[in-house]
Amino acid sequence: MNLAKSFGLFGRRAARLAATRVQSSGFSTSTVRQVSVSTEPGTSTFSALESRLNLKFKDTELMEQVCTHRSYEQGRVATNERLVWIGKRVLNLHVGEHLQKTYPNLPPEMLQDVQHANFGLSGLAEVAKHFGMQPAMRWKPVVKEAPQVGLTKVLGKSVQALVGAIYQDLGDAAARAFVAQHIVQSRPVDVENVMLIKNPKLMLRALCKRKNLPYPVARILKETGRFTSSPVFIVGIFTGTRMIGMGYGSSIKMAEFRAAKDALLKHYAKEIKDIEINEEESDADFTFVPQSGADAKADDNAQQ
Repeated sequence: MNLAKSFGLFGRRAARLAATRVQSSGFSTSTVRQVSVSTEPGTSTFSALESRLNLKFKDTELMEQVCTHRSYEQGRVATNERLVWIGKRVLNLHVGEHLQKTYPNLPPEMLQDVQHANFGLSGLAEVAKHFGMQPAMRWKPVVKEAPQVGLTKVLGKSVQALVGAIYQDLGDAAARAFVAQHIVQSRPVDVENVMLIKNPKLMLRALCKRKNLPYPVARILKETGRFTSSPVFIVGIFTGTRMIGMGYGSSIKMAEFRAAKDALLKHYAKEIKDIEINEEESDADFTFVPQSGADAKADDNAQQ
């Protein structure tokens, strides 16, 4: 037997001996394959979240309940359904109170639209991400292959549950302060995109009449390329000598439209929904006041 064969025989014998010792010791050779790493959030995760939000619940399991969606079936910890129920109402109350004070002239239906657009489940989901709640959430996706489906709703409801937990454990004053400091201030309210301004010129005319302001007049401030393929007009809206809005466009009509809208948004947005528009009034009742014959002709061409 040569030297190479001797080493090969020795190696095979050593391997068989090692396997025999492992089996005799009671260990399974498949143990490593059976080990799984759990990524479920633990107690430290909930404690860290509570600390990050500067909260100290009397009930030590409350944050865990806040982060447990009803789809998570364990039975050991209650889900956040009841906290969501009360939290939604507390949140709507304090957010609504803030909006009513900030925009005192917006009618109720507009306040509702603004609140839904900025503090609905989609908006609250962004708040939850800002809080760092996503890693602490315990839930089961409806579609396992697409775990992101339904996440927005789950995160949004978790913020409602959090507010409910604060109200339940720490009281209404704490809930009000939390909503004001951590939710309202973290979500800049966008009123402009919620407003539907279909005919700003008529709305502005009606508003000026109601406020006893001088009749709104549009004047060209600047222009370039009037007789080219890409003209630009800048129009200002005036009540008396005061300019209240400005807009630009490739036509006088477009610039006028934007200027009237700008005036409403900048100065009178809080009362837009209060205005009653007479649909029989012609758009011509509010239009560009020409300063020269050429301006009048250009305006006529723009409206054709």
